[in-house]
Parts: sequence; C-alpha cells; structure tokens
Amino acid sequence: MWIRCSRLAAISIVFLAGCGGSDCKVEDVQYTKSVDAVGYVGATKDVTVARFELTQDFITHTPYAACADGPLQDVGNVSLTIKSVASQPVFLKYDVQGLNTSGVPVWSHADTLGVTLAPNQSLSVGQIATTAEPLDPGGARVLLQAANYVP
Repeated sequence: MWIRCSRLAAISIVFLAGCGGSDCKVEDVQYTKSVDAVGYVGATKDVTVARFELTQDFITHTPYAACADGPLQDVGNVSLTIKSVASQPVFLKYDVQGLNTSGVPVWSHADTLGVTLAPNQSLSVGQIATTAEPLDPGGARVLLQAANYVP
C-alpha cells in the first residue's frame, strides 16, 4: 500500500511539472470612444448637437486552458454618457452601434423614446451592451433618428 501511494504521488508531481504550470491571467482593460452626433435636417443640419462618450470595461483571460472558472471568450460591458453641446435644448433619438475593424456593426443600442438635453447637460445612460468585441480598434458610430431644438 505504501509503495503504491508513493508511486501515485511521484506520478502526480511529474504530471503537474509536465503541464507547464501556466497560470490564468485575468486583465481588465478600459476602452473609451467619443463620437460626435451631427444633426441631419432642419435647424440642426450639419450642427454637432451632442457628444456620446462610450466606456468599456473589457476582461481578458489568458490562456483559456488555465482559467478553469473563466469564460470561453473575452467580454466587456459598454456604458454610455451623452453630453449636449447644442446652444439650446435639444431632443435626440439615436442608435449607438459598436463596430468591428471592418466597420460592420456587431452590437446596437437604440433609444426609441428619445431624450431632451439642456445646453451642456450630461446624461448617464448606463450600461447599454455586453459584447465580445472591444471598442478598440473597431470603434462606434451614432445614427440619429431625430435631433430637434425644443422650446
């Protein structure tokens, strides 16, 4: 019995040493993107009316094989803050899209109700997407459905 246990212990040590002992490395990288929203009709045509600030906390795991409790892919949460740069109150309806390196949308967040912002007002929308695509180097764009000055 003693010899059998000693052999098992020796085999276990050799097995662990032979695996290379890779440690799971978890890294949290924060990406940011700023996108200007430009009106397209009426009084706001060709006028920058708002700045969309995107922040992504992107978590990576390397190597995946060493991360037994980790995910099978890297992922990040995207948060949005909108700041009015218009000289008067403005109503916005928008769609924010995350892009891959080819410029193809990989996620989207559409505001179907719209928001009204006073001049220089900031609105923290909060988390708008969870994605396996980092904001960098792909980026983001804002498509406006409405950008109107309001009384």
